[in-house]
Amino acid sequence: MVIIVPDEGINVEALQTKYPINGWEVYSEDTMQFWKIIKVGNHIEVYQVFEDMLKNFDIDDLVKLWSLVQERYNSSGLTKDKEIELWVELKMLFEPDAENILELQKYMHDPLKWWLYDMCAVHHVSIEKGQDIFMLVEKDYPLTKGLATLMLCNKLRVDQQSEMADELLIKIYNIANRPRN
Repeated sequence: MVIIVPDEGINVEALQTKYPINGWEVYSEDTMQFWKIIKVGNHIEVYQVFEDMLKNFDIDDLVKLWSLVQERYNSSGLTKDKEIELWVELKMLFEPDAENILELQKYMHDPLKWWLYDMCAVHHVSIEKGQDIFMLVEKDYPLTKGLATLMLCNKLRVDQQSEMADELLIKIYNIANRPRN
């Protein structure tokens, strides 16, 4: 990509280049374990927390990583705790289990935090005690009316206003305001 600076007529090459994911592994240092994400050109990113990964990934990265994790799961199985942790987080994103999500919501009370990672189209609901639900914006998850109301009361945190954030707010508002059965 080339950027033209209007006042000076100078071409400046953009420094940010997209490197697709082509592999992953668990990396250990002392007693700590990390996900080592390997990208084309041997560019490497290391993450210990799933949330940090979401802050830097786009939806294509998530889809590719899910594909690679499934491939390993199906071929050789996952043996390390960090491998299983990644599989669980991605499985809940791409193949949500309604019973599991409803069970997690029983423990979600104030103070509650709600974020949107718009690059990867994931929203994240969390409480201080460590319960987290990561959800793809495009999917419908079985959210209780009570949790949806809490999410709205505690306000969505976004880096910048976007159409995706507006649509997500409307979706959660509709859940919070649906009639009781």
